[in-house]
Amino acid sequence: MRTMRAMMGGVMAVLVGVACVAQADDLAEAKARRKARNAQVVQLVKAGEASEGSDGYLAAKAGLDAAKAALVNAENADRKLGYAAIAKANGKTVEEIGKQAAAINKARANK
Repeated sequence: MRTMRAMMGGVMAVLVGVACVAQADDLAEAKARRKARNAQVVQLVKAGEASEGSDGYLAAKAGLDAAKAALVNAENADRKLGYAAIAKANGKTVEEIGKQAAAINKARANK
């Protein structure tokens, strides 16, 4: 019985370790994608086709074409991944981190 528990504990430790590595990879990939699309996001905001919401996410304006809407959706999905990681590390909610990021995003958009 003890051997079984020890074995299960070892298996769980490995699974948690693998999950952490996968999450770190996802976060790194999301960060790279955000960096790659940054110029497009800035252009959308400057053109008035999207705006920075008070929740930390981009808000698409009405009439946005499919490609630009997909860009907004991809950006928001990657922001959510980042906010979730920051929230987890700091004992906060994703919503709290999003609101904190909103002020930074708006300041950057107005430059």
